[in-house]
Amino acid sequence: MADAEDRELLRLLTDDPEAGVRGLMDRYGGILYRIAFRLLQSPEDAEEATADALAAAWREAGGLLEAEKPLLPWMIVAVRNRAVDRLRERGRKATLPLPEGECAPETRESDGEAVIASLVLELPEPDREIFLRRYYRMETAEEIGRAVQMTAHNVNVRLSRGRERLKKEYLKRMGKEKAYVREKSRG
Repeated sequence: MADAEDRELLRLLTDDPEAGVRGLMDRYGGILYRIAFRLLQSPEDAEEATADALAAAWREAGGLLEAEKPLLPWMIVAVRNRAVDRLRERGRKATLPLPEGECAPETRESDGEAVIASLVLELPEPDREIFLRRYYRMETAEEIGRAVQMTAHNVNVRLSRGRERLKKEYLKRMGKEKAYVREKSRG
């Protein structure tokens, strides 16, 4: 569920988009930019991916407010998706340029991605930080280990065990737990 400040930001986005985007930028702009930059390694591309994610939040503000989704996980998924789209676009431009006037279709975050982001934020420390650093900031196990004072091996073990826990909880929340239990009992 979104906290009170996030709900206020979402209301502001619907009532006064310019002020709402400024508020989002103040609250989440730094982390969104860092995530985008980590993936793109380009200040200009990271700024554009961040701006795209902020625009997506503006377009989806009413739905996010109504669904009471936590805003930070949604924003993290949005900026990560925009950054990945830019990486794919770079690859396409290097091999096959798009005809003038054509653009890629708009992508939207799925409910599943939002559930996963929410589950990651619910993890206890240091697992939450490890998951955010690995899968959202794209840091290596060695970099994470230095940051959280543990070995790269221990980081990888926590990631492996955490992925299994997240998978179980994800399937439970998405109503697919019984299929997972049957699959697990066969293997």
